[in-house]
Amino acid sequence: MATEVIQKLYKIVYLVYNGKRYRYDFSEDSNLKKIFVLIIALVIILTIPVVAFAENDNDAAATTIPEETAAPVEDAPADAAQPEAEATPTPVPTPEPTPTPEQTMQGYAGAPEVDLSRIEAESAMLVDADTGEVLFSKNADWRIFPASTTKLMTAILTEENCELTDTVTLTADMLTEIGKLGEKGSLMGLYTSTKPGTEISVKDLFYGMMMCSGNDAALALGLHIAGSEEAFVAMMNAKAQELGMTGTNFINTNGVYIANIGHDHYSTASDMAKLAVAASKYPELMEIVKSPTYTYETVPQLNNETVGGVQNSNYLLHTPVEKPEYAQYLYDKATGMKTGTVNNIIPPGAERPIKSYGCLVASASSDGLNLIAVIFGDTTKSEDTSTQPDSHARWDIAKYLFDYGFENFAKVDLAKYASPVALTEQIENASGNDPQEGTLEVSADLSKIASDTQLIDAATAKGLEDGSVKLEETTNISEPLKAPIKKGDEVGTVSYSLNGKELYSAPLVAGREVFEKGEESLASEEYGVPYFEFQTWYLWIIIPVAFILTLLIIRAVNKSRRKKRYATGRGRNYDTPVRQPQRKQPPNGGMSRSATPPQKRQGAARARTGGKPGGSKGRGHKM
Repeated sequence: MATEVIQKLYKIVYLVYNGKRYRYDFSEDSNLKKIFVLIIALVIILTIPVVAFAENDNDAAATTIPEETAAPVEDAPADAAQPEAEATPTPVPTPEPTPTPEQTMQGYAGAPEVDLSRIEAESAMLVDADTGEVLFSKNADWRIFPASTTKLMTAILTEENCELTDTVTLTADMLTEIGKLGEKGSLMGLYTSTKPGTEISVKDLFYGMMMCSGNDAALALGLHIAGSEEAFVAMMNAKAQELGMTGTNFINTNGVYIANIGHDHYSTASDMAKLAVAASKYPELMEIVKSPTYTYETVPQLNNETVGGVQNSNYLLHTPVEKPEYAQYLYDKATGMKTGTVNNIIPPGAERPIKSYGCLVASASSDGLNLIAVIFGDTTKSEDTSTQPDSHARWDIAKYLFDYGFENFAKVDLAKYASPVALTEQIENASGNDPQEGTLEVSADLSKIASDTQLIDAATAKGLEDGSVKLEETTNISEPLKAPIKKGDEVGTVSYSLNGKELYSAPLVAGREVFEKGEESLASEEYGVPYFEFQTWYLWIIIPVAFILTLLIIRAVNKSRRKKRYATGRGRNYDTPVRQPQRKQPPNGGMSRSATPPQKRQGAARARTGGKPGGSKGRGHKM
């Protein structure tokens, strides 16, 4: 039945498609009628959801605001929902670190892991001060407020633009700007203890800025160098870009938080590590930051009578006279750098401080290894600041990171572990009398590798020292080697690597001169070896002469052979009787001209057999 229905449907479709009229009485075919009814029912059922969905889409289109014009809910004016309430101003961002969605950690391959429970700060790093190589990092790219560690940039620009013996004259305008910092901002005492016209050395300002963290000293240096703080800040940001500090922006010389715009002064732990590495390259700067105390020379009135000068705020280096309990933070390998603190920052509209924290950029050295620790976001609080300061974790973190670095890393001169390389290579086109038959010894020229002290993990350093670890060597020869080659010519390279990291390469040089074919005489002079100089024009003489000599030799040999055969043949005739041929009688019956009487022929026969003429008489018989 199904087959018949399909055939009928096909016939109907075919006729309609070809424009022919077709009348079919469905009443006569109940099966086909049922199928058409079923098809119509299915079409109606499937059409209902489509209509419903279309209505929903129309409703959505009528109520949805286009994405590009829709305003965020949180940005809507407050009085739009509550007309009686005043609009709430947008709060100013705080200077606290702004963490990225995920924390980031980085360690050094081959070294033990850092105990993260000891790193009680939002961001921290440990780097090699000589190269900037990162040994450990935690949230290195989180945005932080650098506070007084900003003064490291001011210190670098002071080094680049001033001499320590230069004199700065404090003008009224300068003191006015310094006065805006307030009494706490004038930690060196310039605003309260000097007057217009006071002359002070750059050296005194430098020490005041880096040791007691004088914001007034930093501002005075910036005004002296650039004429205005804005101009000096432009220099700071330009230098930051030069150092690769892409996540940094400065707005003042000292890192003082400025209400309403303080959030525009920012950096990252990674950027501050770059700044510290750059600062460590200035010997005068490092001499200043490692000093426990200093006595002002040009403004003695600024010296603290209790300590005879000014004290370093870095507790790794110096314990305040008035705080002997802080001696627990001393570190015998510390070499200086800069501290920073963010205290009691109150954003507009806030009733109390949002957050306070300490930061630290510290340096230390031991056994030729120079390290820098960068710590930001230490929020620890002290119940009794007489025995323990706020933000005290930064000192312990720095000491832990330094100990970790000195225990697990070492500076090693890797050049002395580059062993000599010697190879023997076959040389093409070498002279025929080459004393070494065309072989050449090439060796690494290690004089090209200077002393190369690098940072490696302590375990590898120990292995290099006891011989259990060796540098990997990879040679590359310029194939094929072809004469002529001069002594000392570079014919390839050898590279040395450690733990898969290429350290340096050295050239492979020829140990002697190799002459090419046709230079046998030069090879003979150089090495004292004999040689035969073959010339092609000799062939025009040698070949004909050789041909003639060959013919003469062949002729002589053939002649000798003929003589030998002839002599051998005659000897056989003497022993064999000769059969005389029968001669015919002449037609006239007489003897021929050559006929011999019988008597004479017999004598002739005896003569051929060795007998004497005369018969038996010739053999010694008596008649």
